[in-house]
Amino acid sequence: MDEADHLREWEGYVDWKNRPALRGKHGGVLAASFVLAVEILENLAYLANASNLVLYLLRFMHFSPSSSANIVTNFMGTAFLLALLGGFLSDAYFTTYCIYLISAIIEFMELEGAKSVMLFAGLYLVALGVGGIKGSLLTHGAEQFDDTIPEGRKKRSTFFNYYVFCLACGALIAVTFVVWIEDNWGWQWGFGISTATILISILIFLIGSTTYRNRVPRGSPMTSILKVQLLSKI
Repeated sequence: MDEADHLREWEGYVDWKNRPALRGKHGGVLAASFVLAVEILENLAYLANASNLVLYLLRFMHFSPSSSANIVTNFMGTAFLLALLGGFLSDAYFTTYCIYLISAIIEFMELEGAKSVMLFAGLYLVALGVGGIKGSLLTHGAEQFDDTIPEGRKKRSTFFNYYVFCLACGALIAVTFVVWIEDNWGWQWGFGISTATILISILIFLIGSTTYRNRVPRGSPMTSILKVQLLSKI
């Protein structure tokens, strides 16, 4: 790496091959655009099944109404609770890039194999995947902007607005179009759409790999807290 490249490095960031990220090559609006496209598809896949899961459990799995409602609320609650774990791991030990990919692949495999695995094992593995994605994808998009300059902070703020818009777009398509297909054409179509959507989102995310900058993991915050406490006692 020559001196010019060294001067252009983003301090504390690497690319998808763990090499120093470079200004003008990694991060920015283009990289964040891939994240926005992925969010539409990811939220569509998640809510397409979650929004109509009670009826599936009632009609096809023959659970009682109360049991069906409890299963769905537990599933959705677990997914959002696991987002905390995804966020912690992506910040402390892995990059947001790695956590998203691992989580998306888990969700894809369980949606693909929904007919061949036990219902609850499949549901909670999907929840694990969803939680990892929700705990890392937004942060990954925000990492693409330089928050040390006013322009970077402004673009990051705009990204957050578009992210919420894309999340809502995915939810709208899921609870209208996909749910209608499930009710009129059969549940297998709904599962198929969700599986295909997650697969497409993974491919889109991978296409953007060369544009991303990824924050280097900083270790567990608990380690820093313990160090401070130990030093204060010396």
